[in-house]
Amino acid sequence: MDELDRLRGQIDLIDKEMISLFEKRMELVLGVAEYKKTHNTGVLQTSREDEVLQKAVDNLTNKDYADSARQLMVELMGLSKDLQRKKISKSDLFGKYCRKPLDFDGKKGYYGDKGSNSQQAMTDFFGDANGESFATFEDIFIALKEDRIQYGVLPIENSSTGAITEVYDLLRKYDFFIVGEQWQGINHCLLGVEGTKLEDVKEVYSHPQAITQCDNYLSGGKWRIIPFKSTASSAKLVSEQNDKSKAAIASKRNAALYGLEVIAENIQSQSCNYTRFIVIGKNLLDSDKSDKTSIVFALNSTPGALFNALKYFAKNGINLLNIESRPVENSPERYYFYVDLEYPCNSPKLNEALEYVEEVSSFFEILGEYSKGQRI
Repeated sequence: MDELDRLRGQIDLIDKEMISLFEKRMELVLGVAEYKKTHNTGVLQTSREDEVLQKAVDNLTNKDYADSARQLMVELMGLSKDLQRKKISKSDLFGKYCRKPLDFDGKKGYYGDKGSNSQQAMTDFFGDANGESFATFEDIFIALKEDRIQYGVLPIENSSTGAITEVYDLLRKYDFFIVGEQWQGINHCLLGVEGTKLEDVKEVYSHPQAITQCDNYLSGGKWRIIPFKSTASSAKLVSEQNDKSKAAIASKRNAALYGLEVIAENIQSQSCNYTRFIVIGKNLLDSDKSDKTSIVFALNSTPGALFNALKYFAKNGINLLNIESRPVENSPERYYFYVDLEYPCNSPKLNEALEYVEEVSSFFEILGEYSKGQRI
């Protein structure tokens, strides 16, 4: 036997002892879980974990291994907490939420004037073009709160310009739920009144998001860029003004609707330009086909807090689709994290992961369970 085989043989013997001790430790952990379940005590005990880590370092003869010992104990305590959660098994994570199936006949509201992309998303999702238009994002939330509509449709992110942060903030502010989503391919056009030529245009109106999505095209012109309520509202304004010096960035659909001509089409900077629209309602969706979950949570500002929260999704094979952060009011360096997850809803693994994140969070809410939308 050479030296390497001898060393490996000794390691195998130590590993055997470690596994035996690990098994005994986990049996004791089950006893701890039973105690916590009986006494309604949370799994996470930060002071106890700090104590365990310090003892691990104190018990070392060679302090050079201190960091590795802490890492070993962190992983070991993670396995212990996993076992405790399975034993305690909170089954009421969703218990406080009322669920209802989609009512396709319910009254709907959408962002922007008639002909807006939000209206088109509403039509594609519900198969119904009838709905009430609202001038601002918050107007939709207020109408839903006052039961003037049952569902609202509005954009939340774009593939070119990213998140629409105001909508994220409103979701948390009003405690409503995402019950569906619809992706739309967005092709922006420059629209003007009949007979308008490109050289006639002195002012361009559109929603700030659309302006940003067309920044490459717009940077080549000698015109004044004027942010406006929405793309459809901009087209409507240009139509009403009947002035060849004014143009709007909107869709071909708006050109037909408001009697405008297309001066230039597909002017967005990225050819693959998609917007994700969400459908919001007062209740969590009741459906066995949901495969996407949206949550929002806040953590204490400690090293590794976000990593430790998110790694639990990876451990359970849950696909993390998107994460956005928004500052916590009056709390510098603290953030709300909005996360979209892809995994069959109501599955044990997903519930276990959500329970863990809820436990380590200072704030936690479910924003929705619904079916993942397809890009069309």
